[in-house]
Amino acid sequence: MSNVIEEKRKSLAMKNVPGDKVNERDLESGTTTIVASPDEQSQGMQRGSVESLPESTKEAAERGTTTKGESIVFVDGPIPDGGYGWIIVICQFFSQLATWGMFTVYGVLISWFTQNHTFGNTPPIMFAWIAGFGVSTAFWVSPLTSYMSKLFPLWVNLFISQVVLSLGFILAGFSTKIWQLALTQGVMTGFGVGLNFMATQPLISQWFLRRRALAMGLSSAGVGAGGLIFSFTTRLALQNHGVRIAYIINGAIIFLIQMPTTILLKPRMRVVNPQFKGPHLSLFKNLGLVYLSLWSFFVMFGYMIALLSVASYATIGLGLSQAQGASIQAALAAGQLIGRPGLGLILDAFGRVYMSSVVTFFAGFTCLVIWILAKSYGVMLLFAVLNGILSGIFFSALGPLISEVVPLADFSDALAIIWLVVAPITNFAAPMAFALNAYSKDVLHREGATIYQISIALAGGANVVAAIALMMVKKYQRKTQDV
Repeated sequence: MSNVIEEKRKSLAMKNVPGDKVNERDLESGTTTIVASPDEQSQGMQRGSVESLPESTKEAAERGTTTKGESIVFVDGPIPDGGYGWIIVICQFFSQLATWGMFTVYGVLISWFTQNHTFGNTPPIMFAWIAGFGVSTAFWVSPLTSYMSKLFPLWVNLFISQVVLSLGFILAGFSTKIWQLALTQGVMTGFGVGLNFMATQPLISQWFLRRRALAMGLSSAGVGAGGLIFSFTTRLALQNHGVRIAYIINGAIIFLIQMPTTILLKPRMRVVNPQFKGPHLSLFKNLGLVYLSLWSFFVMFGYMIALLSVASYATIGLGLSQAQGASIQAALAAGQLIGRPGLGLILDAFGRVYMSSVVTFFAGFTCLVIWILAKSYGVMLLFAVLNGILSGIFFSALGPLISEVVPLADFSDALAIIWLVVAPITNFAAPMAFALNAYSKDVLHREGATIYQISIALAGGANVVAAIALMMVKKYQRKTQDV
């Protein structure tokens, strides 16, 4: 064994990799971890050492020369594009099922709160604010959660997220005032989801290259699966046990599902001597990221309106039952369950930027042509499935699209920027839609389904604008990818 280790040391020495950057355990296992130390960063790394790094780490090392004190450690060797990466995909599927998937059932809860006056005569727009507040909190805290994902081991962040998110749902069941619901369903769940997503979103790009969009699509299908399952279970719990027990059941489910993912998820890179920093705004010099941010802003605008309005449109606009409204919400989730892995295959086969733009456009098309004219349960089911297939493009494509415009070392910083860009619109999209509905009813004196026409048109138009913005990213794609 000593002879083998000595041979590997000589091989690394020929590549100008300093011996103090390689440990005995790495040599015995056949894997090498190369570290850009804080001292090298403060003094400037030697050019020969940088050139010796693999392509997947070279850009990170070069960026490290300008990042004071903070360095990145990569596992040497090519991105596996499989292997344990498929375990990561499965864990991500269940992780998103228990986080964003559980978030999607709030449309069912809004419909229930409104029809049953759970919080007295609280206007529907207040529930829309809480929905938007929960999602936007997940994005607003991205600088903090990004730092936490660097500071602590992955499992620590995931366990904190697991506890906070579960408690958020359980305590929401004990809420009797609207402000209590805002703190639990809004702030606590938002923070839990944000910490989980910021810590896990980079993992797929670390484990996959050629199959990256497919892996992202399969993992993000968990959102659709969660929405499909929890739309039915939440409605049944509400009907048979009431709001408190429904929330407690959902909180317990979240905790149990996330436990194995907390244990099994593993990164292929880590940060040494992490430092808290605000958004890395110099990345906006990259116009590809600028247009990608615009796409994110408008596509989430349309997504939030549809997600939180279809159930109330069915029950209030069309006069359908709560069961039918929940079924339509579930159909939207089922579409995402089908569409997200399917979109991943299409993106990998025909181009991530171009096909994401096409899919975004047709997501808007379904709003402007089908939803705005829907007057029956059957047509709403058709819209929900088609829009669900297409509208999940943000979560399927965001990770691969970021990798198209920035190197892997800048992934987390770019993701944090996009979260801050979409945070305001996720907060205001649903309240804006509900305010437009109130305007249509009280000022324009519209009735039934026509009350929703302005907000539906806004959702469709936002997706069309997003598609145009994303087409501009094509011009700024990176010529070389991390390997």
